[in-house]
Amino acid sequence: MKRDDVDSVLRALRRVNLQGSFFGQTVAIRFGLSESDIETLEALIDMGASTAGRLSDLTGLTSGAVTRVIDRLEQAGFVRRIPDPADRRRVIVEAIPEKVAAVQATLNRVGSASAEEIGRYTDAQLALITDFLTRMEQITRDEATSLRENPAGDGPSAGTGPGSEHSAPLGGLVSAKLHVRSGLSTLRLRNGSEVRDLYRASFEGAMPQVRLRDGRVLVQYRGLPFDWRKRTATFALNTTIPWTIEAMGGIQRVEADLRAVDVRKFDLVGGTERIQIELGAPNGEVPVRIVGGASTIRLERPRGVPVRVRVVGSTGSATLDGLNLGGKGGASMLSSAGWDGARDRIALEIVGGSKSIVVVDRP
Repeated sequence: MKRDDVDSVLRALRRVNLQGSFFGQTVAIRFGLSESDIETLEALIDMGASTAGRLSDLTGLTSGAVTRVIDRLEQAGFVRRIPDPADRRRVIVEAIPEKVAAVQATLNRVGSASAEEIGRYTDAQLALITDFLTRMEQITRDEATSLRENPAGDGPSAGTGPGSEHSAPLGGLVSAKLHVRSGLSTLRLRNGSEVRDLYRASFEGAMPQVRLRDGRVLVQYRGLPFDWRKRTATFALNTTIPWTIEAMGGIQRVEADLRAVDVRKFDLVGGTERIQIELGAPNGEVPVRIVGGASTIRLERPRGVPVRVRVVGSTGSATLDGLNLGGKGGASMLSSAGWDGARDRIALEIVGGSKSIVVVDRP
């Protein structure tokens, strides 16, 4: 067997898995659900009523996360909790047929479209394909378990490549939120060039878990950040919808060129070494909050956009369009001309102090 042939099959399988993930995200958006909601609902449709523990095993979600998913699905009318006939002390979850019919019909579209292709194969060939897919399912499950148990990527099956990529379709989303947890060396934010992508990301170092739920892109680095200096994340964000951006856990360097992105809020919590943010024209008041202190901060915005700078903590120097806030302790504030009464403006707040803060117009 040629290695090239094996690689070709594996690449094709990865593409199928990726498109399946995109399809699930699109279905979730259509029905106002999250990706994890759809995955859980699909599991119930496939295997029938189940306990929360069994759903946790199938989806890889924690028991608390599964409980929240069931709560959302029950509130939306897709599932109900009933006593287990075999043990009245235990509760099982079942899908409500008339409610999930539309979801099931949408999920079945891929199967219906594939039926004609499947019909081209003989019974023997189909048996071989089924055996292969069953084995791959088990391998994928084992690897997912290994990654969860070795979140830093140091297990025997961890990838050794220099980086990984991730993306998701825009679908029907009208707004989004990027939330990055745990420390990393560098966070780069860019203007996305592909309007069909919600975001496109690349990672160097440990690969984080990335989840899309109700327009919320959650980036979670697992385990203690001993290797945070090796972690770099780059995100290109869709420029057709507004974004809220949050990063927690400390970042050594932030480089954000968001001149074409409609940023509604930017929060950085946990301290950092150097921050450079380029913003476009604001829509309403845009809060930019940096908590935990920073060595150097530079904010650029379009010419004439009013800015207020508020610093809580010691400051080496802070300048706003050439006006010096001075080296002070405690709380201090400085506003540019036109701040009072302006609707579209930027409110910069630094809690924890900084050596250098510079806010300038962009030519």
